[in-house]
This record gives sequence, C-alpha cells and structure tokens, in this order.
Amino acid sequence: MIDYKDIRHLELEVSSLCNALCPQCGRRASGGVKNPLFTETYMTLQNIKDWFSVDFIKQIHQLGMCGNYGDAMTNPDLIPILQYFKSINPDIRMQMNSNASGRDPEFWRDLGEIFKENGTLVFSVDGLEDTNWIYRRGTYWDKIMTAMTNYKSTGAKARWEFLVFRHNQHQIEEARKLSNELGIETFFPKKAFGFYKDDDGENNMHVYGTEGIFEYTIKPSIDIKGKNWNPRQDKQLGNVFNDTVEMGSKSTSGYLKDIKLQLKKSEKSSTHVLHWTKKEVDLISPLNEQDKKLSKCDIQCEAIDRNQIWVNHAGLVFPCCYTASFYDDANSEVSLPLKNFINDYGKEKISLHHTSLKDIIDGDMYTNKWIESFKDRDIRNKRLKACSLMCGVET
Repeated sequence: MIDYKDIRHLELEVSSLCNALCPQCGRRASGGVKNPLFTETYMTLQNIKDWFSVDFIKQIHQLGMCGNYGDAMTNPDLIPILQYFKSINPDIRMQMNSNASGRDPEFWRDLGEIFKENGTLVFSVDGLEDTNWIYRRGTYWDKIMTAMTNYKSTGAKARWEFLVFRHNQHQIEEARKLSNELGIETFFPKKAFGFYKDDDGENNMHVYGTEGIFEYTIKPSIDIKGKNWNPRQDKQLGNVFNDTVEMGSKSTSGYLKDIKLQLKKSEKSSTHVLHWTKKEVDLISPLNEQDKKLSKCDIQCEAIDRNQIWVNHAGLVFPCCYTASFYDDANSEVSLPLKNFINDYGKEKISLHHTSLKDIIDGDMYTNKWIESFKDRDIRNKRLKACSLMCGVET
C-alpha cells in the first residue's frame, strides 16, 4: 500500500483537547454530551522524538495538523514540537488548522516565526463577531482577533476558511474585506455539511447544550432560488453570488433573531434531551441501492496517492483522517466494520506506543489488508464502507 521510505506527507493530530463545542465535531453529540469513546490527550515532544526517527523526518515534504477531535493550539508542547521538526528538516512545509480562540499573543507570534518559511495557518472562523459563535460554540471574537493580528504581524502566511450557513452567508463579503485588512492571503468560503432532513422535510442541524438539552437549529445556506448554495463553485459565482448575499442580508437577520429566541426558550425547558448512546447496527440485511453502489465502486485511496499517513492523538497510525474519525465514532454501519477490521488485526499493532512506525507500515495491515479490503466487492464482507464513501469512484 505505502512503503515506509516513500512516505512524504505526515498528518498529526497533536491534541484531542479543544476549547470549542462545534455541533458537527465527533467530540460531542451535536455539541452536547461528550463522546466517551475517545480520550483527551496530546502528543508530547518526547513522543515525537520516540516515534519518528531523524531520517524519517528528513524524508517528509509536508506536515499537517488538522485534528478530528482537537485543536493543535491546545497542545502545550506545540511550539517545541514544530521547532524540533524544523531543526531536522528546514524545508518541511507545515500547515495547521485552528479556531484561534485561545493562547496568548506571544504564542501566535512564535507560531508565525516558525511558519514564515514554508508554513500556512488556516483560521477556521465561520462568521463575524455576532455569528461565529453559533457554530464555533465556546470561541470568543476578541481572542480570535488577537490571534490573527499577532500571527500576521510576523509576515507568515494564513488562510481563512469560512463555513457558510444561512445565518452568516450575508457576511461573506464583509468577512473577505476584514481578511484583506488583516493581511490574510486567502479567504475561502466553504459549503457546510452535516444537515439531516427532519420530518417537515427541512435540512437542519440541531444544537444541544453540554447537559444534552436542545438549544437551537442551524440551517444550510440558500441561493437566490432558495436551494442549498455551493460556494465551492467559485467560477460560477459572479452575479449569482452577489444576489445571494443581497437576499441573505434581508433573510438572515431574521433567522439570527430566531436562533437567539430558541436559546431563550431552551433555558426554560428540559425537553429534547440528547444522550450519547451506542447504536445497534444491522450488518446482515440485504444491501440497499446505495450500498450496492458502494460495493461495486473502485476505491482510489487518496492516502496512497499522497504517500500519506495520519497519526491520531492516541498514537494510532491510519491512512487518513476519515478512517481515524470513524474508528473513534459511535457504532454505525460505517464505523463498526472499520473498528472490527482494526481490532481483529490488533490495535496495538498500529499503535506507536507499542510498535515502531516502520514495523507498522511494513506489517500486514499496510502491506496487505487495506488493499484486500479495496478489492472486495461486498461491504458486508471485507470491503469497508468508510473507504467506499470517502474514496469510492463509480465504474
């Protein structure tokens, strides 16, 4: 699958700690009750020295830090870890994602000094002062502005990624203007996912408090025809984009008020309590039409194409962030087969706490079992639904 000597892209989830309570994060059920299936921890500088040899670090072209469960800034060893990588491989490219609502100004300046050469910090900020908190719950605008200004004062490159919802789509141009004023090189609005169709036919994202009590609902962005808008179609934006913003500025203000009204009501109510529960999973029933397609599609593994490995907060080595995320997720028809696949092989065999990285990559999981699962044409057998969903291509 991937030869040890050919690995060029290393993704590290350096921390599973986070200050935010985002509704779609696997840390919590819809932003509410904590997921008991993962541990809160972080990689230490000593872990890095023990797990990755000097020769291995020298062969890496890119180091990425975008965690499934945590924000890299929460790792107290982050600056020493990055300095260690740079001391061995000065040319290594680095990229890190952060909600930026934490740490002190010195931290962000130190990070900027490290990233000035071949580094990019991705700010995950989804709105302005009055809207960012709706999805990025637990973050504070003044801290974000402190992080952005101090990081950019070093001249290091940055990218602002803006998840677009109905409540913030009217602010895209204003946020783009602020991004330019701060000197951020790239501003990128992204379509938000994770909505589920309710009984009324509406696509919604329900948000719960930490006690599991329903608080409010987030809705997807809309275009001028009232349909979900896809900001990834940058070449097609033009006037349609401008019309969307103008329309949104009228409709979104009312929607923002509705969210605040829902919050007030939730303070007086104990209904709609959400708990984190283990789901009973049906892996026996005949395949539906979608599952038949997932069984027959070809899997073009992006990790193989990129010569990549992804190491999670617990030191487990996965091909990518998707497989790592599903492994720690609640039981489902997607996650359970993957968990069984890894646990049957032996979790300790892909753990850097028990096995060297070279032995993991040279072991049967990476030389044989992943490829076998790709070739199988039945997701009830060896084929992993997670891989079909994320990297499947219809034949």
